[in-house]
Amino acid sequence: MTVYGKIILTAFAAMAASGICGAAQKNVTLPEVEEALRTASPGDTLTVAPGEYADLKLVWEGRGTAEAPVVVVAEKPGQTVITGTSTLSIYGSYLTVSSLMFRDGTPVRNKGSLVEFRRGDDLAHNCRLTDCVIDSYNAPRRDYASSYVFLYGKENRVDHCSFTGKKSLGVTLIVWLNYEDCIDNRHSIDHNWFGYRPVYGSNGAETIRVGTSQQCMEASRTHISDNVFYRCNGEVEVISIKSCENVITGNLLYECEGVLAFRHGDRNIAEGNTFIGNGVRNTGGVRIVGADQTVRGNRFYSLAGDRFFSALALMSAVPNSLPNRYMQVQDILVEDNLFYDCRSIEFGTGYDYERTLAPVNVLFRSNTVWNKSSDTPYETFADASGLEFRSNKAVLADGAALPEGFSKASGKNAPAVPALDEFTADTGASWYEDGVYSSPVAAQPRIFKVGADDDLAGTVAAAPDGSEVVLTDSLYLLEQGLTVSSKLTIRAEDGVSPEFCYVGRRSENMITIADGADLTVSGITFNGVLSPGRSLAKGGISTAADMLDVYRLTVEGCTFINFGESGFIPVKGTKGTFAESVTVRNCHFEALSGDAVNYAGELEDKGRYSADDVVIEDCTFTRILGLPINIYRGGSDESTAGPYVYVRNCRFYDCCNKVRGSVIRIIGAQILEITGCDFIDSGRGGYAVRLDDAPWEKITVSDLSFENSGTILSNRKIEL
Repeated sequence: MTVYGKIILTAFAAMAASGICGAAQKNVTLPEVEEALRTASPGDTLTVAPGEYADLKLVWEGRGTAEAPVVVVAEKPGQTVITGTSTLSIYGSYLTVSSLMFRDGTPVRNKGSLVEFRRGDDLAHNCRLTDCVIDSYNAPRRDYASSYVFLYGKENRVDHCSFTGKKSLGVTLIVWLNYEDCIDNRHSIDHNWFGYRPVYGSNGAETIRVGTSQQCMEASRTHISDNVFYRCNGEVEVISIKSCENVITGNLLYECEGVLAFRHGDRNIAEGNTFIGNGVRNTGGVRIVGADQTVRGNRFYSLAGDRFFSALALMSAVPNSLPNRYMQVQDILVEDNLFYDCRSIEFGTGYDYERTLAPVNVLFRSNTVWNKSSDTPYETFADASGLEFRSNKAVLADGAALPEGFSKASGKNAPAVPALDEFTADTGASWYEDGVYSSPVAAQPRIFKVGADDDLAGTVAAAPDGSEVVLTDSLYLLEQGLTVSSKLTIRAEDGVSPEFCYVGRRSENMITIADGADLTVSGITFNGVLSPGRSLAKGGISTAADMLDVYRLTVEGCTFINFGESGFIPVKGTKGTFAESVTVRNCHFEALSGDAVNYAGELEDKGRYSADDVVIEDCTFTRILGLPINIYRGGSDESTAGPYVYVRNCRFYDCCNKVRGSVIRIIGAQILEITGCDFIDSGRGGYAVRLDDAPWEKITVSDLSFENSGTILSNRKIEL
């Protein structure tokens, strides 16, 4: 039986048991629900007709009882569709809302959330959202914050729902404690499906958050149980607990690039959860801050993260910490857990000049650590005197010595990693499979051969996913910029060397990557020379101003010359956009007044950045006034693992010789490799390489040569 059927039968059973013979069923349209609820009696059911409803402000008050809730349910699950700028407020008592579809909407700016369990200061109690779907309800820009659900009040339940398609900034579901009537709320968030969420590139992209640092010492007592979190990668904290006495049990975190974090608050329990990483980078388990936390009976499989993304991380703390920093880890029980093939178990994570307090009174008991590639079951980064290890078992690399508190376990039969479908039978909306409704018809990629007299802009704009636009002539005068809206390759035909010159009457990028696009560009010369009587191009290859989706960019074998203004940049990611990967390979940059490759638009020092993986290799840079490579992630926030930056085998001639200039400026890369590069007559007024690196960033600098050039500025000693 579906969840929908169970809801209706439960409602009828409650009516019968309570003797409410007059309980009514009424058929309504969605806009009629609010008025119908005004006269609804306990036990009544309002059945909502199918249809698509846009831009509605739905305000629904419940007046049911524990024995006879009022039910609002779609007549046909999923066919009552809510979209546009619609919002739903649920308040009162004992109201159940079921089987609605929220999709492809745009939240009201600064409204906060699509669904809220309150109207103003009137909160919801004992209300329920069940068997519903919220899919792709996003702000128009990825850096505008919004959420799917705000939970207020007490003893509300969100269950058997599917939440997916979250791309813009903001926590998917938040439990708020900022009213007295929200403390000790005992909400239940259970049997839900939380679908794929891409890496956001900043703090503020959690999937669930319970409380804030301001209410962190209040008891929430929220139960988060039997949910599936599927590739919820927004930031390091997939589930962020910022309050006390919550129970997180029976959940699956599947290939999530993040962790369950006991970030603020005490006396929380994580029990019987499963974490499956399958070796995906930055997949993690549980991170602990605070006191009296319990981690018991969980299973951790093939988690590849370390540090804040470790399978288990107990943090170092700040003396006399403010609530929003790091309280001391103390009185912790970690018992009866399985850690199989996990990269990292850490005690004292994050130890630095500020976080100097080691964990104390920690009991690690009856756990099994199986890692045949490691010589040790765990690592310590601070004073270990407050740690006790008792009755643990380990399977380690051959010849590894076991520390105190561990005995050798048989390594013959490796634990079986559970399959995803073992967790999905009773999870999410009963009528919905994640992503099915919006699965696009398979594109039919084509190869378009385009000459100089053909409509290049129109061809690029209309090309389906997977297509190639092949340039067959030597000179293309662009009267308008090219806008790429699909997964597309633009390349030179074999034996041809095409050149782009911009001759438009208003300033545009030569190529703009629009939302939903990926782009590969190969074998093209971008000549930025100004044509008489025409506008100078805005940039070479850049992004649209308003983007929601992540994108990928590959630039191979291209030349960028004569970009004559400081803001006229060959390859640039704009503020508020995010690239999953940027690869610039075997390219030549010459005679530029500004930067050559710029991913430095996020300047608020909040840990935001514009590209996750950046690879620049086998390139030459000649006569550059700006910075040949400029990548920036400011601040000291550690909620993300990127960017990952690799600069390999590049040559720099007469680049950025101005006072306090730098040839390569990379600030805040979490993983950085600069190798095999030559600097000739470059960075003379400042530095060849300028870093402002934090102690935890992993930096490799090797095989560099300097001829009449600046050197390296770094916060660490770098041996060349």
